[in-house]
Amino acid sequence: MSSLTLNPGYLKLELAMNGVRLDGPAHADLPPAEWFGDAERDIELVLPDDVWVAAPVREVAAAESPFVLSGQGDHATLRRNGSQVAVRLVPQPSFYGEHTVAGRPMWQVGMVHGNFIAINPASACSYSLRGVPCRFCRSGSGVAIEEGFPMSIQEVVDVVRAAFAEGAVEFVYLNPSYVGSEDAGIAFLEPYINAIKKHFDTLVAVQIHPPKTNRWIERTYAMGVDALSYAVEIHDYALLARRCPGRVRHIGRERYYEALAHAAGVFPSGTVWSELILGAEPTESTVKGIDALVHAGVLPVLSLPRPFAAGVPASALGSADLQPVFAHLFAAVRDAKVNMTWVRDLPAAITPLEARFFAAGDANVSAMRHHFYRSRLGTLAVRGLARLRRRLRVRTVSDSFDSSHL
Repeated sequence: MSSLTLNPGYLKLELAMNGVRLDGPAHADLPPAEWFGDAERDIELVLPDDVWVAAPVREVAAAESPFVLSGQGDHATLRRNGSQVAVRLVPQPSFYGEHTVAGRPMWQVGMVHGNFIAINPASACSYSLRGVPCRFCRSGSGVAIEEGFPMSIQEVVDVVRAAFAEGAVEFVYLNPSYVGSEDAGIAFLEPYINAIKKHFDTLVAVQIHPPKTNRWIERTYAMGVDALSYAVEIHDYALLARRCPGRVRHIGRERYYEALAHAAGVFPSGTVWSELILGAEPTESTVKGIDALVHAGVLPVLSLPRPFAAGVPASALGSADLQPVFAHLFAAVRDAKVNMTWVRDLPAAITPLEARFFAAGDANVSAMRHHFYRSRLGTLAVRGLARLRRRLRVRTVSDSFDSSHL
């Protein structure tokens, strides 16, 4: 067996941190540079055991990566130091080349990451997807609506339909920018969520800043959101205040944890998650953040270091520094009995289920659950359970929200 096949978790980590060089036909699956501006381009791969990774493409400083990718599609090969492993290269969806009824290129409406399509109806925060803080995080000045935004509901529906018709995705992910209102922007999303739920049998995930009151969290569940994230990103208060002063000034770190804990009591286990960015703070602080989230019933997800991302200092962390953190992530979530199977297939992050690759001992039960929920039967079961649970709860949530006169 090739050394590259021994542990897909380690391989994902190394690819995310070191990037990959492209050889020959693999260049055809690289997204155009104009889509990303100053941000680096990624190419998505599916490694053994169905582990997804977004590997930064090393073009200018190619020698910095020991990995070389050749081939295309299902016939791709990843090589390093004389060893190799078969991987699947995820091609750019063909619907990217189509246009909405308004004439907007569909790739501007939604982009595919792993098994979901990310849609930002207004101008969206880029920290979670690109590793670069938005203007709100940096200064608190808010994010201006760009020309041509917000997108129409019809445009969003058209793009989701095109993505599903192509079989490119399974779920829809919405990530709006901070608007400073009582609801933090979830009310703006509601008509988009209603339209998606009306036209498609799918799960909808939302990543947003926390609202000022918890009743908006209950309303979020009632309107049809299946999974929810308020991304803490940096647990250390001093570092968060320095790197993202807008968030600390206008929301406050503790509000993230309060809102997450409340949401975990409303949504099904494992469907409320929060990200911590590896390399943005000492690993001891990241571990404390994991423990704080798990204690609240929240699923921690660790965003992978992006040493070459614009505006982010190169991480001094090596894979050896991170292995104990991942092992702790898996053990903490397992011991707290938080469901690991809802949040999965994130190319730019390590989920608790993937963290099993770094944990000593037997993680076969988690692996079996992972493979079940990846199957079509498992996906249908998840959707059915989500609908049933919402029907049982949503009347009470709606009545409570209406009585508050919000």
